[in-house]
Amino acid sequence: MAELEYDVSVVRGIAEASILLSLLFVATVLAGVFVTQLLALPPLFPPPWNSVGLVPAIGGGASLVYCAAFLSRHGRGTPYPRLPPKRLVTTGPFARVRNPIISSWGIMIIGLAVAMNWTGIFLLMVPGFIGIHAYIVYHEEPILERRFGAEYDEYRSRVPRWTPRLRS
Repeated sequence: MAELEYDVSVVRGIAEASILLSLLFVATVLAGVFVTQLLALPPLFPPPWNSVGLVPAIGGGASLVYCAAFLSRHGRGTPYPRLPPKRLVTTGPFARVRNPIISSWGIMIIGLAVAMNWTGIFLLMVPGFIGIHAYIVYHEEPILERRFGAEYDEYRSRVPRWTPRLRS
């Protein structure tokens, strides 16, 4: 019975996280479109070159879903703070970067912005990234350090936060 309750709470947590991420996605896109139109920004890549953006848009979206599922399966929790993983996940995409879900989300948004010629999203990404970075550094990482201790410290010293290291 306890396993069933856990499964229901995980499903509920994933649903809540999906709704919040979807709302954030829609808000980002709408803000980008608004800024693009308000400032009458020119397209970065005229057609048909803008279709190149579909590659990172689709790849980033697929990576986001994969990373979230990987975290849920191996960490026995969700990316959603109300139902965090019970285990520190350091394998799979989390062996390359500590925040592959957010990195994937950024790649997806950049690709979509290029594909749709929403130049304004690029103006919003700088303050958006600063906000996300501050949240991760000053809120999420101290929580992970308290929860996982030396295991997280070792992981943090070995794995970069946002972009993977190039293999030598």
